[in-house]
Amino acid sequence: MRRGVSITILLLIFFTGCSSRRMVLRSETKTPPAKLAILPIDNMTNDVLGAQVLRDVVYAAFRENPKGYEVQTLQETDELLLNEGITDGGQLAIIHPIEVSEILGTDGLLYIKLEEMSLLTLPFYHVRKIDMTYRMYNMGRLYSEEPLVIANRFLDINGILKTIDDPSNGLAYASKGIVIHQGLRFITAGLGKHELRPEMGMISLKLLNTLPTGMAGNNVYREQVEKEILNLREKFINKENFIPEQLENEYIEKKIIEDGIQIIN
Repeated sequence: MRRGVSITILLLIFFTGCSSRRMVLRSETKTPPAKLAILPIDNMTNDVLGAQVLRDVVYAAFRENPKGYEVQTLQETDELLLNEGITDGGQLAIIHPIEVSEILGTDGLLYIKLEEMSLLTLPFYHVRKIDMTYRMYNMGRLYSEEPLVIANRFLDINGILKTIDDPSNGLAYASKGIVIHQGLRFITAGLGKHELRPEMGMISLKLLNTLPTGMAGNNVYREQVEKEILNLREKFINKENFIPEQLENEYIEKKIIEDGIQIIN
């Protein structure tokens, strides 16, 4: 009886949070961009290195599979932003996306807000998790906003059962699992510059899978965008207002599907 109750409670905990909901803005345009800039991440965590590595991994994913987008190099993006005194993703919140497009010369902007990046190692239970929300804009209009979560979870039921049957050796059973996952943590940190590098790769691929094919192959569209960018810059030089009228956008609720590896031993 004690075994059954304990396992039921742990399984409920294990699967809790596998899906949730988040409020996001409704799209303002149905046309994806052609040239995309991946902006510095708005990092809500304390992991500064993690945000930097995640942006590199997202960029590498686009380089591997552009999916119809011409992606501006991170170096060029950062240099152009630095010329305007922008050094952090959090600063971008106070600048209209159309202004950022004028600065960077791209119709497409990819904003990433990093909500959570965590490693939890407890006796018999381990979680490696990344929670982020991205926004893609096309010439100042929101194309899409999507929350993405990757969580690799490991539950050691075998160790729990051994502890229930033999409480005197429970600490030894728990320590064994912790040592294994701490070892995995150091290995992934050494190979990928960050402990959550594998999860970053997973969430980058998930991001790509949620996007439609970009417009980089549409020459007519590209010519139109180039004219619009030149027009924006001319208005900027002449100190004319080029910020579009604010649309009455509304928030909608989206279900977050938490992907990842779920292992029960």
